[in-house]
Amino acid sequence: MQQTLLALLAILLATFLSFNQKQGIVQSRSQVVRAEMEQMALGVAKQAMQTIRSRAFDQATVELPPDSIVATSDLESRSSIRSATKDCKALDGGLGGICSDIDDFHGNTATIPFTFPTGSFDFKIVDITVRYVDTNLQPTGGARSTQKEIVLKVQDTPSSRAPRLPEPIEYSEVVSYP
Repeated sequence: MQQTLLALLAILLATFLSFNQKQGIVQSRSQVVRAEMEQMALGVAKQAMQTIRSRAFDQATVELPPDSIVATSDLESRSSIRSATKDCKALDGGLGGICSDIDDFHGNTATIPFTFPTGSFDFKIVDITVRYVDTNLQPTGGARSTQKEIVLKVQDTPSSRAPRLPEPIEYSEVVSYP
């Protein structure tokens, strides 16, 4: 009887150690997948940022030659940035809305695929925020300035399961007007 109990205990201990080892391997692989997804999401964010940065700094600078200078007081007010609902579809290849300046992207979303040789993943830009910042890169609280911060939040969007990224990644850049 004692030998049977010792054998069961040994089997239980071996099973427990094996389970812990397998669980460690699964966690390690899941961290690798998460890191790869973060890198892909960052690539999508940089691609979207490049599209946004290719637009004019402000509505007041859209039709001007590159060497022209506009007074800070002529730039769009914060309230017009906040109410930008032009449904700019430039990021996901759509034709809807006019995306002539950086502010037009504020509050919009887009779905962008990250393609690779064996397939693709869809990433959703869940939020785009455009705001004026001062020389210390702090929000100006509504005052116009020659610098705007663009903040993108990107999340993977799998069709049949929960996202692999526990929360959206955030990517931001500051664009300055000469």
